[in-house]
Amino acid sequence: MTNTSIGTGDTAGSRRPRRDRPGSRRRSPFARVPALALAPALALSLIVAFPPSAPAATHTLSVTSPSLIFQRGQGAVEFGSSAASVSWTVTDEQGTRVRGGTSWLSGGKATIPVSDLAPGYFGLSLHAGSSTDPTDLRTSFAVIEPVPDSVIAPASPFGAAVHIGRAGWGLNVLDEARKTGIAHIREDAWWHRFETAKGSYTFPAAFSTEMERVRALGITPLIIANGANSLYDNGRTPSSPEGIAAFGKFAAAVLKHYDQSNVEVLNEYNADTFNNSACGKSAACYLEVLKGVNKAVKAADPGASVVGPATIGIGNCVHADGTKCFAPDLIDRGGLKAMDAYSVHPYHYPGGPEWLGSSGDTIAGLRQRIRAANGGKDKPIILSEMGWPTDTGHGTTERQQADNLIRLYAIGLANGVTRVYWYDLVDDGSDPADKEKNFGMLRQPVTATAANPVSVTANAPKPAAVAQAVVARMLGGKTYAGNDGLAAPAYSVRFTGSGTTRVVWSTTARNLTVSATGPVTLVDSWGRRSVRQPTDGRFTLEAGPSPVFVEGPVTGVGAATP
Repeated sequence: MTNTSIGTGDTAGSRRPRRDRPGSRRRSPFARVPALALAPALALSLIVAFPPSAPAATHTLSVTSPSLIFQRGQGAVEFGSSAASVSWTVTDEQGTRVRGGTSWLSGGKATIPVSDLAPGYFGLSLHAGSSTDPTDLRTSFAVIEPVPDSVIAPASPFGAAVHIGRAGWGLNVLDEARKTGIAHIREDAWWHRFETAKGSYTFPAAFSTEMERVRALGITPLIIANGANSLYDNGRTPSSPEGIAAFGKFAAAVLKHYDQSNVEVLNEYNADTFNNSACGKSAACYLEVLKGVNKAVKAADPGASVVGPATIGIGNCVHADGTKCFAPDLIDRGGLKAMDAYSVHPYHYPGGPEWLGSSGDTIAGLRQRIRAANGGKDKPIILSEMGWPTDTGHGTTERQQADNLIRLYAIGLANGVTRVYWYDLVDDGSDPADKEKNFGMLRQPVTATAANPVSVTANAPKPAAVAQAVVARMLGGKTYAGNDGLAAPAYSVRFTGSGTTRVVWSTTARNLTVSATGPVTLVDSWGRRSVRQPTDGRFTLEAGPSPVFVEGPVTGVGAATP
């Protein structure tokens, strides 16, 4: 028997102030969903190998659709098997059976139409063979409303970190990103791969192909000038005047060659994982590299945008002994003059994103510090990495990851964040216990083995991919316009553009009163719409951790009255 399954439980965990990860980044195992095992808490199980002692399955089973994110009204899931017939079940995000049947295969192939399904996240279970030697495959797919092309624009806040070329990361994931409304990607340009002789540059074919694809899709890349080069500083993170100057010229050469204008200077310099500079990890050391890149890039293109410092955590604090943390030290040394946007990686899992709006070592606190040092003016703040891992050890379910994505955009945009790069687009592996492999909004493809003859061609979505598409469609082109003054744990954040859209949720279930002069449209985090008719100018909204988008003639949202 061969079997695969997907799922995580809704467990709580202690908050972690930041992502403490090893050198590689990415995470998330491919998921498959046992049709009858999806619990109401959205227990999505991860694909696991069947024990080696299990008998080999008689039949193969594969999902061959090139994409498992379908626009509403289109498409079918394509699958194949060596069996004559395959039984299947489709479930919704709660594990409730939506439909099922048995398909007879023609030429080893069959399809399951999904064009009539409403928007949402679905589990698919396929079964071939007899009860004594079955082959079972479980995966996921999504149905989304199309995201308007206008959302894919440089001013969009929707981004994702990518690592094209790693296992499971084909160019196709860029198309999936665009489909869900992602307008920006963040990708590494490793110095040693571009400058192979002093002052001479080569441009790797794989990187060039990626840049061609994002250009065709209308996606804007943020290129990380990253790493070290054995030609300088003994192969360590640049620190000498010669190494810093060469690093700046490399960054400028990459932007010029690809006709791009956005560069981020190194990655998490304030930690050991990516920085082995002879100078150290201090803001003073980083500032020299930042100034070197800024000088070289602006000399080549005065309109280019230089982003830094990409710190792990925000670092907006002062130690007990009076010494400054990274952010105030860098800012007080004049670092804002050498950057066009300030980037941070404020990981805080498994807790939600609401803390970002508090004072102190938060985004709101960082914004206040920037304004104080910048003549009262803002400088764009970018979350160039932010996400929640869905591994089995950190207490975040896939449903919670999706909820946090929407809440992150609402809280971030309300506190001066101009762009978020979700970390990350695709899981980096299939081990459900490995944190670094479980940050993605898409799963890894699945390759058949002799012991487990099942495969999935596409990067199947997690619920976060659906949430990304919904938030992009609902908030794309809109700007923050205030809140309705609710007290925690409830939130109602307003955005205006062509009309007003509120994002409403409560970290602990609360009843809220929505006041309105006419019918109100509610859109849940799966993209499903409903209409509420107010009675005497109001109705009760049951708010919980999953956000609801509220549109219509709403005059206010407040605590429910008895």
